Amino acid sequence: MGEYNLNPDLNPQKDHILYRDDEHMVVYLGTASGTSTSSYGDVDVNSYLIINKGKGVLLDPGGYKIFPKVLSNISKYIDPKNIEYIYMCHQDPDVAGSIPLWREISNAKILVHWIWVRFLPHFGFEDVKSVAHPLPDEGEVLNFGSTTLHFIPAHFLHSPGHFTIYDKRSKFLFSGDIGIALLEDLYLVVEDIEKHIRAMKPIHERLMASNKAIKAWLERVRFLDIEAILPQHAAIIPKKHVPRFFSFLENLKCGVDLIR
Repeated sequence: MGEYNLNPDLNPQKDHILYRDDEHMVVYLGTASGTSTSSYGDVDVNSYLIINKGKGVLLDPGGYKIFPKVLSNISKYIDPKNIEYIYMCHQDPDVAGSIPLWREISNAKILVHWIWVRFLPHFGFEDVKSVAHPLPDEGEVLNFGSTTLHFIPAHFLHSPGHFTIYDKRSKFLFSGDIGIALLEDLYLVVEDIEKHIRAMKPIHERLMASNKAIKAWLERVRFLDIEAILPQHAAIIPKKHVPRFFSFLENLKCGVDLIR
């Protein structure tokens, strides 16, 4: 049985082990700078590291600026050369600007929807076939040590080639841009879900394509045994708040729904 650490008092500017058992670990890499996504400054990205039997999967490594911090924090847990995969949710620089630096220190394959593979040469990669692990539209189940990572389609939320990742061992759902929020006060784990929904609503109305796209994703994830939802920005949504989060999304009008 694994141990969870989803305490609301966790410092978002420090790295934390969120799940651990004898073979498996999930680490939040302390990437929050304290700059809210509601300002015109940097956009914080929640970067996560999944470790299984000494090998790593890095989820959304972030931009060039935070590379030294992420590298330092990863080095506390594994040799960065043992990162086997890097997941790139989409091509935005806040998510993936540091990928060329990561490829200099590891031979990690870049997990990315096939539509974004053509963008990799703009990151300085000439031999794309040797770098990319393209994900098909319908998703994929990746065997990684003693766990499986399920790449679940979440297209148009907000990227046309977007996946959420379910780690079967920790029961964490890494949700990318689904669940992001404009926070006035920085925190890592949601305690007041109604307050957090108010922070999520404006950015979801703007970035999510439609309620139809949301419901298509909800149909795929509602049956999962979810311990927590870990978005790419803002704060982690623990199990007790997942039903309320799903009901918020199910009734949300967004994107093209709001065009008159």
